[in-house]
Amino acid sequence: MEQNPKRLFATAISVFTLGFIGRIVLHDYSNFETIMVATFLSALVLPKNWTFIVTISMIVASDIYLGYFGGSKIILFTYSGFLFVSFLTSKFKKNIHGDFKPNTVYKFGASGVLLTLTYDIWTNFGVFLLTYNYTLENLILVYILGLPFMLYHLISSLVTFTLIGFPFYTIHLHGMNNKLDIEDEAITHEQN
Repeated sequence: MEQNPKRLFATAISVFTLGFIGRIVLHDYSNFETIMVATFLSALVLPKNWTFIVTISMIVASDIYLGYFGGSKIILFTYSGFLFVSFLTSKFKKNIHGDFKPNTVYKFGASGVLLTLTYDIWTNFGVFLLTYNYTLENLILVYILGLPFMLYHLISSLVTFTLIGFPFYTIHLHGMNNKLDIEDEAITHEQN
């Protein structure tokens, strides 16, 4: 599907802004961020080459702004984790796409949970590789210690994927033309 270059650029800037600004604004709340949902949306609504550029640039830009860039080797796992989220979303985007229906909201919520679990399992494995002696006990310890952060991150993703990601996707899909089809009914809103 060929997209208008101006609309494509505007979408890319919107996704970048969501991820970058959301991460800065929510910085004080550990594991409550918008990079994950922005990465998901990027893979869902942009072509693959744009997805990679937007995902990497919002992570690098926010890391530079926050002073994290180059500060730790874990960055290899966080960046590759977000790229993997992007890859998985691209791979299953046909299963995720939908109209303005509850089923699509459920798909967004479930995607948020599954992608967050995948990301957290990967980054916790990175913590194990980079900071612990390689024993089964330490591997188990890392995942046990990571549980509170993972649970908070899961809640965060459930909220951001359904309350930010789904509305963003709906606006991208239908535009802002004051007309939205809901369950085979057309609802038109007229502004005064």
